[in-house]
Amino acid sequence: MKTTEKILWAIAGLGFLAGLVGLFNRITGGHLVAAYNTYVPWGLWIAVYVTLIGISVGAFLVAALGYGFGVKAVQPLGKMSLLVALAALAGGLTSVWLDLGRSERIFNLFLSTSPRSVMGLMTWFYTLYGILLLVMLYLARKQPQSFALRVLGWIGLPFAILFGGAEGSLFGVVGARALWESGLTPILFLVEGAFSGVALLLFLSVLFGEREPQPFLRNLTLALLFAVLVLEASEYFTAFYANIPAKTASLQIVLFGEYWWVFWIAHLGLGLFLPLLLLAAAPKNQTALALSGALAALMAITTKLNLVIPALTVPEFEGLRTAYVGPGLSLDYFPTATEWLVATWAVSLAGLIFLAGYRLLMGKQATA
Repeated sequence: MKTTEKILWAIAGLGFLAGLVGLFNRITGGHLVAAYNTYVPWGLWIAVYVTLIGISVGAFLVAALGYGFGVKAVQPLGKMSLLVALAALAGGLTSVWLDLGRSERIFNLFLSTSPRSVMGLMTWFYTLYGILLLVMLYLARKQPQSFALRVLGWIGLPFAILFGGAEGSLFGVVGARALWESGLTPILFLVEGAFSGVALLLFLSVLFGEREPQPFLRNLTLALLFAVLVLEASEYFTAFYANIPAKTASLQIVLFGEYWWVFWIAHLGLGLFLPLLLLAAAPKNQTALALSGALAALMAITTKLNLVIPALTVPEFEGLRTAYVGPGLSLDYFPTATEWLVATWAVSLAGLIFLAGYRLLMGKQATA
């Protein structure tokens, strides 16, 4: 086992063990251990969930390009891309499952879902997507040159695009939240997810010594980074120009609220501009490529934190903040220690699934 792989196992293992404390608190204390409430019912766990789903979609797009459309530059990362997609999907679904009020009733989404429910349809999308990943992983291991794998790549690419956009539709169709309701929201989810997933693969390609795909991944990461900048600028500028009170109030919180640094420093600075600088200035430097990919993937959660929480902390009508006073009736939110630990556990679980799959599927390559 390579030293790099051992370090990743150690990080994921420690995160998993530390997260067990939070998981125990969640199981024994229910939702009382979390800071969300009646007015802010979604928080960190939902942000982790949509971030990991986005990474999954981005990683799968790379696999589909390699297997389905014969892009030779990324074919060496085919199995790794599928593994990242599967691991991120598992971690994301675990995070949202723990967020549910009655987690044991998850199967009701399959048994009694309205065909007009976006959330119900997404449940079936998750299932089909998970099956697709497992089948493609099996074929990639047993029959990497098979026609069936190529066909699944063809089918999978439009499905992944639809899947990534539909994930954004969970928010985009909520008319009661002006920050979410937009035709651009599904597109932002798709592009941001693709950006974070490709960036993570760029990081992993350096760590695992896969040099051949790096120029393609670098260029694709740069292209998606510019797309994110354009889409976000369009969303912000048009929102402020239209001056819809509910939407501008949420954006004011994002840009100038108590946690302004999440947008300006973490998202723009570390998640976009620093990777842009590194990728442009040192296109062949391994350290620069790894750092840019790691930062872009790690800071991906900031876009979802800035989407999920600010929209909920703006009162739906004037005077709501003072109209009712009592436990759970608050428009303020910051994750508790238990929430951070559970989030760490879900992400570490995804990491362990990836590493275990890498050992299993890469065979002798993993022990070289």
